[in-house]
Amino acid sequence: MVLRWLIAVLVMELLFALASSQKRPSHYPDHPPLKQYPERPITPDYYPPATGVKPNYHNPYASSYKPVPVEYPTPQKKYCPNIGGLESRCRPAKDCAVWYDAVRATPGTACILGNGKGHGLCCPDIPINGRYQAPFKKPNPCDEGIALDPHVEHIDLVAVNEAALAGQSQMESMIATEKRLTQKNIVVRKGSGSFTHSWVFFHSTADSVKISNSSLYGVFAVMQLSRRYRIKPEQIECVANRFRLRDTILFDTCPIHPNCDERTLASPFRTMNGSCNNAHPPGHTPWGLPKTQYQRALAPAYADGVWMPRLAKDGSQLPPPRLLSLSVIRDIDVPSDSDSTFVMQYGQFIDHDMLETMESKSADGLPVPCCTDEGNFLSEEDLSHGKCIPIEIPKDDPFYSKFRQRCMQFARSAPSCRTDGRLGHVEQMNQNTHFLDLSGLYGSDDKVAAELRTFEKGTLKVLRRPRHGYHHGMDLHPPDNDTDVDCALSRAVTGIDPPEEVKCFRAGDNRINVTPYMVASQTVFLREHNGVADLLATLNPHWDDERLYQEARRILIAQMQHITYNEFLPIVIGRAKMQQLGLLPLQHGFSRDYDENVNPSILNEFAAAAFRFGHSLVPGRQDLINQRRVKERDILLRQHFFKTQETYTPGNLDKFLIGLATVPGQRVDNFFTEELTNHLFEEEGKGFGMDLVSLNIQRGRDHGLPGYNAYRVLCGLPRAEEFHDLLDVFPPRIVEKFEFLYSSVDDIDLFIAGVSERPVPGALVGPTFQCIIADQFLRLKRGDRFFYDLIGQTGSFTEEQLNEIRKTSYSRLVCDNSHVKSIQPLFFKAESELNPVMDCESFESIPRMNLYPWKEADTGASVWNTAEDGVKWSPNCDFEGYNIGSPLRVIDGGQCGRKCIDTRGCNAFWSKDGWCSLKDIPKGLRETKSENSICGFLPWQL
Repeated sequence: MVLRWLIAVLVMELLFALASSQKRPSHYPDHPPLKQYPERPITPDYYPPATGVKPNYHNPYASSYKPVPVEYPTPQKKYCPNIGGLESRCRPAKDCAVWYDAVRATPGTACILGNGKGHGLCCPDIPINGRYQAPFKKPNPCDEGIALDPHVEHIDLVAVNEAALAGQSQMESMIATEKRLTQKNIVVRKGSGSFTHSWVFFHSTADSVKISNSSLYGVFAVMQLSRRYRIKPEQIECVANRFRLRDTILFDTCPIHPNCDERTLASPFRTMNGSCNNAHPPGHTPWGLPKTQYQRALAPAYADGVWMPRLAKDGSQLPPPRLLSLSVIRDIDVPSDSDSTFVMQYGQFIDHDMLETMESKSADGLPVPCCTDEGNFLSEEDLSHGKCIPIEIPKDDPFYSKFRQRCMQFARSAPSCRTDGRLGHVEQMNQNTHFLDLSGLYGSDDKVAAELRTFEKGTLKVLRRPRHGYHHGMDLHPPDNDTDVDCALSRAVTGIDPPEEVKCFRAGDNRINVTPYMVASQTVFLREHNGVADLLATLNPHWDDERLYQEARRILIAQMQHITYNEFLPIVIGRAKMQQLGLLPLQHGFSRDYDENVNPSILNEFAAAAFRFGHSLVPGRQDLINQRRVKERDILLRQHFFKTQETYTPGNLDKFLIGLATVPGQRVDNFFTEELTNHLFEEEGKGFGMDLVSLNIQRGRDHGLPGYNAYRVLCGLPRAEEFHDLLDVFPPRIVEKFEFLYSSVDDIDLFIAGVSERPVPGALVGPTFQCIIADQFLRLKRGDRFFYDLIGQTGSFTEEQLNEIRKTSYSRLVCDNSHVKSIQPLFFKAESELNPVMDCESFESIPRMNLYPWKEADTGASVWNTAEDGVKWSPNCDFEGYNIGSPLRVIDGGQCGRKCIDTRGCNAFWSKDGWCSLKDIPKGLRETKSENSICGFLPWQL
């Protein structure tokens, strides 16, 4: 019955192949190659350097200008050497990113690509991922070995409600204390460094403040329960966790999340807030949503079992964080021999995508004062609200004593409603979605997302620069006209009055404004979105604004995820760790890694300690480097926190991008720039700011993180019984300092220890941070139903679309979305013989993604052929996602169609090169182009 159909398919495939080979040698034979982005001027306007800066280079924008990269020996097209005992071949550098350390260690690995034009690298295939290791086990609220005292066994719901009533009185007292502080004019002064830290950096919405303060009712109820029944700290979680919030008088203090409907679950697009990524049982809080709690790798070590910061093992106070910072941290330049500064900057970029810890605010939403404006301590009465744990500054502090500072502002992180819906210890709130979903660009809820859209052709709002009429060539993020934060530089810094047009930028996360480097790195993605949306509109003129926006967003998120796992993570945690956990990107094909039982939410240990490793990489100055790789000048970090003015100057964004690629990065160690340890968020004219290392140490204690030793055990290292046991991963001088400062080896704080560990070979960080970071990115990959390389999900790409996404590199994004004319193929790696600066038009060496596979196939009646058995089929098409089972081996498309007819639940199929994918597609799902393939559907099943 299918014989005629089979013959027709074979004939059409033969004719198509013949036409392709004779008439159209391009990659997509049935359509001429498309330009990825609108034409841009060959020579943008030249802006002379600022007054007082003497030009020491040729005009880089003159018509005769050509970049003058460092001359390296021309690689020869020759046999590629074995690398690590494995056969290698010449590839574009982005395909060798995971092998870069081994490539550098092997002579003769620079090569000429097969077409004889582009520069490449010799490297093996990407290793096959190991069998998947499970993520950290969720801590048990009732650990084995903890026996409850008899008198707490009988605590019932009546007792809990009585404690809740007492907790309400405690809440009223807290609010009264906050009001009294305002009446006494004890506030966080606007414009101060503390204000920038608490109000601008730790931005919070009214909804976040409401949820956080409401969650305190449950916290105070547990505190009252603990006091009334004298429950030991190690027993309190086990006791309190038996009671659900909804069964108490506090049933309405936390929000209820709606259940997912079938339409949302079947959508190929993520929701803005991450809901319905992981379907959740009715009544449970979905995983990964904004304004929900961080999860934990280990149970917290609160001194009281509820919220009191950790104490030393002997019950005394831990060493003051500032004392630790002064004793262990130094400002020494230790540049990396292979990484660029962009490793640091990209880490900050994705950090702001995944998480935004909320700092406690008063009931009226204002910052909570924890010190006097003069830097002295408040009275115990003024701190009785419990939202502060100010940092003590030693009297003889070699820096702060010059300014008579004794107290450093530190408001506690805001509590969150618990996702288990039960009573227990405090969990902290993440205001962003927990996924790698570019929420820093798009926002974490529908309201913010809508404010950033034009609702025209799928594009995002931008600030168009004057004198440039071409499309999005100099676009910046739109100005934030609703903030009262001043992002312009003062006259004292620039010598001119602050320009009125300079504003803070508006984005999905307000921390885009934190430094010019951050602005530059995120603006690349803004421009890429609008460029992709523009081309999608050209390819599919019938798509409306919503479809264009969602498709462009979906592509951008996939590009970012690929860059993260292909270029960034191999540097941070190393290729071997990635292979062990199954995190290496696939070279071709799809993954089946999604596990609905894996919680993708951010780990508290990751947010409050491990991913703060990047603070050790921050340079004290940010360089502006021109197209000739000549440094024009630099800016001092303390003067540019939340100051965007430098990025308004045409040409500067490109110079910051070149600086990120050119300046060597730092190493993860106990060396931090003084700009962070003495001048963080410095108020102009004061001469001092805050200390980020002290803040990080205190934040870990605030969040109840156990000591470093506990995480050694979690990560497979032996527990240290004595300080000398730490010599396996620490230099002797660090161990000596820890022994002098801490009473017990169990007291050492996770952050200060993690940055001081010796790096694991092939990684940037030591074994403990490597372990925690790796577990988090395992969760972000395996717990995300929309992860870019998955098969069989509603958001899965077609094979040809996925192959195009894999061409993505950050260097290509910079080339396509700036006026940078030349760059090294691996943006995260320093320029070298293996990674030379190349013209952006070198598409062989810095490949460019082609959007033609997103061209929707014409679904008109004339396109679909009808087989004798009623199957509708057509050449060169595919259906996105919805795969059933594994791909099957078949003879041809006809056999694939027959297998679909015989398979329960199948209503569509796709076949290419002897492979067959069976699908269960919803009615009306669009078809896309797919070269040399056959797709079809069963009309009676739709």
